[in-house]
Amino acid sequence: MARAQTFSLPLDAGDGGQQQSIPSAKKQTPIGTISVGYAYLWADQGGYHRSLNGWLAKPTFNLANGWAVYADASNYYGANRKGSVNLHTYSLGVSKEIFPKPRLKPALFLQMGDSRTSNAGTITNGYALLTGVNFTTPLNKWVSLSIIPAEYVYAHPAGENRNSYNAKFSLVFPFGKKKS
Repeated sequence: MARAQTFSLPLDAGDGGQQQSIPSAKKQTPIGTISVGYAYLWADQGGYHRSLNGWLAKPTFNLANGWAVYADASNYYGANRKGSVNLHTYSLGVSKEIFPKPRLKPALFLQMGDSRTSNAGTITNGYALLTGVNFTTPLNKWVSLSIIPAEYVYAHPAGENRNSYNAKFSLVFPFGKKKS
């Protein structure tokens, strides 16, 4: 009985003996996302803090290299010494992903806008500056979970400096696909 011997000879394709890889299909990036969720604010009320609860809505548009721009509407409700509090922040911001991995995408952000507070029949508007860190992880291909464990909020209503802290979590829904 004869045995067949098999030999393979490398063919030089000009790559120095290295195998050439076939580029894999790039994962498409969405044009943007819509986030909706819960927001907690430890709000500076002018010398003392109160816990306020609320919601947020945030459309985001993705740019190149992990950058994004967005609009944020956050609304909070609660009470302080004067009575019920209704606080809204409307802001525009920019974020940058840092050290992203497929299952965890941390990002730093900075946003500016208006802080509107209604309390005891008085409405005040003031400049707001917000900054912090965000962590996003995909739950499946059409929704992700976003957690902001620490967001510093500086507001300047009626000439007073206010320092507050936010924590937020939201569901993030992608929309559209960027063309390659």
